[in-house]
Amino acid sequence: MKQVAVFQYDNGNDYVSEGLYRIVDKRGHIGYAAEDGKTVIKPRFAFGFPFEGGRAKVTDKGMLKEVPGSRGESHYWESDEWYFIDKSGNRTE
Repeated sequence: MKQVAVFQYDNGNDYVSEGLYRIVDKRGHIGYAAEDGKTVIKPRFAFGFPFEGGRAKVTDKGMLKEVPGSRGESHYWESDEWYFIDKSGNRTE
């Protein structure tokens, strides 16, 4: 059994952004892998966005909420504790 899988986005595998794509473990935690499939940042975030400008917006806790009027088709993450990480997984400003 695989320990991690590619994060599913827009009905398919997550796209590569700045050489990395999101992965998810069996607990639902988000991490990042390189294009060759090697894990770069182990899954440990409740949610994380793709990398832009050398950093990614992540959170350690939050709630998945349905977009009003989407009839369950669209969701978003809500958190008051977002922060940014660099490509090594270190917290940054």
